[in-house]
Amino acid sequence: AATLILIALITTLLYDIPKVKHKHVIAVAINTQHHQHTQATNHTGEEGGRDVWVPHLCPHYKVIRRDERSTSLKPTQATLSQDAIFFIQTSCHTALTRREACAVESAAHHHPHRPIFVFMTYPAINHTHPLIQVLSRLSNVRLAWLNLDQVFADEPLRTWHRERLWMMNENRMSTVVSDAARVELLRRYGGTYLDLDALTLRPLPNTTNYLARIHDRLVSNAIISVTSGHPLMKMVADNIPSVFDATSCCSIGPELITRQLHRLCPDNVTIPASVGPNETETCGDVTIWPSKMFIPIHYGYLRHQLQSMFREGEGLGPTFIRNTEAFSLHLFNSVSHRRSVSLDEDSILKEVAIRNCPRIVELLRKYRTHL
Repeated sequence: AATLILIALITTLLYDIPKVKHKHVIAVAINTQHHQHTQATNHTGEEGGRDVWVPHLCPHYKVIRRDERSTSLKPTQATLSQDAIFFIQTSCHTALTRREACAVESAAHHHPHRPIFVFMTYPAINHTHPLIQVLSRLSNVRLAWLNLDQVFADEPLRTWHRERLWMMNENRMSTVVSDAARVELLRRYGGTYLDLDALTLRPLPNTTNYLARIHDRLVSNAIISVTSGHPLMKMVADNIPSVFDATSCCSIGPELITRQLHRLCPDNVTIPASVGPNETETCGDVTIWPSKMFIPIHYGYLRHQLQSMFREGEGLGPTFIRNTEAFSLHLFNSVSHRRSVSLDEDSILKEVAIRNCPRIVELLRKYRTHL
């Protein structure tokens, strides 16, 4: 009887995923409403196996005990398609932070008919966490385990991954893995990638292939939308093993994206940019949006710009909402994660949140906590 129930649950989860074109198997799905954990499989597909990379990236990983398996779901498989929007969490946490949950809801809020995936490298999830429960009730949101052996199954990243070269940058392993994984997923399957610290303010552009500038010398990898097999993503993926620098923060991130765009279109995508700060650039079928459209507040060398997102009592929030044309607001979590805002004040972050992740805001107000 237990076996029949398990099969029924697996079937339900498989058919609960939105029906989309060009589906591709990519990860182990997690049903957050009914199951506390998920069991990982190794790259050979053997049930109960453990991918050896997990404790390398997630040193605090705890293997699920045999007596806990009654509450675990046998692995099913998620799908990724060219109309999907996806996030990647490589911090090895079993839940999302408040702002990460807000980012996911904001994308789902403005794209109710597009599947939204959150890929997580930790092979279990705390389904009782209030933030996870809110997201699990959104019909187009799916949380899934990101199996790096599957993601990096093709060369040249297969060898790069199997030799654990991403471990060489000990302080930024999660960032390195995220930078490489987003490129490879986009190369293979297409879709739209968003950083978990990017809050969506309105529906994203209807165009298929686009990125955005950080400033006049750098193109961001925090927002990338491409079709499956796009040559830009192939160039970037092919170059990751050779240009990876363990001493650099961004060698396979924005710097690599910018260089490859410049090589493809040296006259159109110049370094520094030859166009004005409010103008778009093109490289073949790729649009490069100006920074104001996706990164309207940039920390750069002027930290007060970033701090303006969190200042209260100055009316900055309502002013930003009235004037911005941006598709998203990037929070630069690596340098802003210690800041928080009251949901009763008028900061930019608060005004953005109440309009774009209302369910998460409602939850935070219920528990009288900050964002």
